[in-house]
Amino acid sequence: MEVEKFKSIFEGLDIAYGQHQPNGSRADGKQQGKSYIVRQEVTHELWQKHLEGEGPSLGIIPIRADNTTKWGCIDIDSYPLDHRALFTRIRKLKIPLVYCKSKSGGAHLFLFCTKTMSSKLVRNKLTEIKSLIGHSTAEVFPKQSSISLEKGDLGNFLNLPYYNGNKSVRYALKENGTSATLEEFFEIYEKNVVEDLDTIASPEVEVIKDGPPCLQALCSQGFPTGTRNNGLFNIGVYLKKFDPDNWEKLLEKYNQKHMNPPLDSKEVVVVVKSLQKGYQYKCKDQPIVSFCNVNVCKTRKHGVGAENVSQQLGALSKLETVPPIWFLEIPTDDNEDDLKIQLSTEELQIQTKFQKRVMEVLTMMPPLMKSSDWQQLVNSKMQSALRIPVSSDGSVSGQFLAHLQEFCTGRAQAATRDEILLRKPWTEALPEKNEKTGKEEVITRTYFRLVDLHAYLIRNKFGQIVAELRGINGIHKFWKLKNKGVNTWGVPVFDDQDSDHEVRKQDATPF
Repeated sequence: MEVEKFKSIFEGLDIAYGQHQPNGSRADGKQQGKSYIVRQEVTHELWQKHLEGEGPSLGIIPIRADNTTKWGCIDIDSYPLDHRALFTRIRKLKIPLVYCKSKSGGAHLFLFCTKTMSSKLVRNKLTEIKSLIGHSTAEVFPKQSSISLEKGDLGNFLNLPYYNGNKSVRYALKENGTSATLEEFFEIYEKNVVEDLDTIASPEVEVIKDGPPCLQALCSQGFPTGTRNNGLFNIGVYLKKFDPDNWEKLLEKYNQKHMNPPLDSKEVVVVVKSLQKGYQYKCKDQPIVSFCNVNVCKTRKHGVGAENVSQQLGALSKLETVPPIWFLEIPTDDNEDDLKIQLSTEELQIQTKFQKRVMEVLTMMPPLMKSSDWQQLVNSKMQSALRIPVSSDGSVSGQFLAHLQEFCTGRAQAATRDEILLRKPWTEALPEKNEKTGKEEVITRTYFRLVDLHAYLIRNKFGQIVAELRGINGIHKFWKLKNKGVNTWGVPVFDDQDSDHEVRKQDATPF
């Protein structure tokens, strides 16, 4: 009964799952270990073993094959984390999140839905919430708005609570801040599961009308200690956009109403002088960085403006072919699906190549950012990137080997060495010096002209040749055939098929 209830709450993608093997902790308390994805069905036994604490804990990918989900999570990895203060803030804002402690002592804030909803809508709501509660840099699950299973593109998994049941260190918090049993977790779930995401309250917008959501949240909740000067400066930036003629008078009113206690007149004068020299939001500084929601802010009339926003990147996935293929989400407006592009490592590393790729695929030119900021952004994405393993035939080397075998064995074979000139592969045993032993050995190889292999590969839309030949111990050999100098390459001989295909006899009766 408990297993089925737990499963119905956390069901996600059913063709793969995640597992985590712990291996010590970092200095800040975060657990370390090996996490990996298993491409197999999520069975009833896996759910049961998770609750019983047997084997690795179970991680579920919340996004389903149809790009919907029934749940999402804000993963807060700040250490040390004041759970009481965060829990109180969430309840004060009346946000229906189920607060669970994570395995590392952080927080997993779950949003549960009574029915499946668009993964993008759930991600957008969780992004709004994490900014509203002052944890804008926290990760959101599902990490993807869409996945392409046919390309091997899976979503990221999240380790589930209640590993080892009521003995778990990953448990939900009751209203008094104490740990909830699994049965009590079910009760908390029932009280907080939502039917409509729009019923979840947003911050008051009239205070900072059509302005940054961070300032809306801070004016509603109060500015943290030590941030009043910077907070008032950013309010001043908004007011200069909102009412250029009266912003100084309005600034004093906002100081009196939203700063606790208000700044004295000398401090206000300093802020005014700074604003007179120039005004841009200090988006990377406290207090607004913790409450930032840049994708919403850039759509606001008095927000940062789309032209001033560094390109915002979504989730990054790595298909572990050789070389690897990267999939990157680029968030769009709320009413549109996020866009996903395929990148090479070079296109991800070099910002101008990334910009060109986006222009080619999405018909838009993302603004360039400082090189150091770009490196930092990409590095952060790579640290949390989903790594998708592939079988050997999914790599470039594997594909090349399959093409080479077909070229050497699936075509007409040369009857004599001279027939290499007729674009046919020739197999011959010749003496070679073993580089390791220094002794001469007789080795059988299949020889061909590089130009003929190249033409074959081009017809099959494959371009990399010489590096792959070297990788399988291919050798170069020059022969004189028909009084003509010919460069050839020799590769180890492939095994012949040992029997004919069985072909079913066709029914003579027409249908």
